[in-house]
Amino acid sequence: MNTLRITTMALALLSATDLALADDMNGMNGMNMNGMNMKDMSMPGPSADKMTGKVHHATGIVKKMDASAGQITISHGPINSIPWPPMTMTFAVKDKQMLRQVTAEEKIDFDLVQSGKDQYTVTKISPAHD
Repeated sequence: MNTLRITTMALALLSATDLALADDMNGMNGMNMNGMNMKDMSMPGPSADKMTGKVHHATGIVKKMDASAGQITISHGPINSIPWPPMTMTFAVKDKQMLRQVTAEEKIDFDLVQSGKDQYTVTKISPAHD
């Protein structure tokens, strides 16, 4: 009889511990750690954008285009969602036809998605909205 009571108490204690732990984990969904919201954090590496289809928005100035290669060089401002500082980069474009709507030194808004490890593709280009 003593063994049954001890076993029952141990199971009750384990069950209560599991429920408390599960409740704590549910609370982590929007947890803020040192100013960082867990919901806004992304996984490092190329799989994060591919899995989520995350679109990054940016503004920059067209430096040059290569229609035959389907590439555009843009001097862009910071892209906080990746995170990147301001720099000049050459990107592949999703559709070469997009290059017909821009000219060198034009200020543009553009969207990009990760297309491979350390590679991003411009998926949308429009005149900048200042």
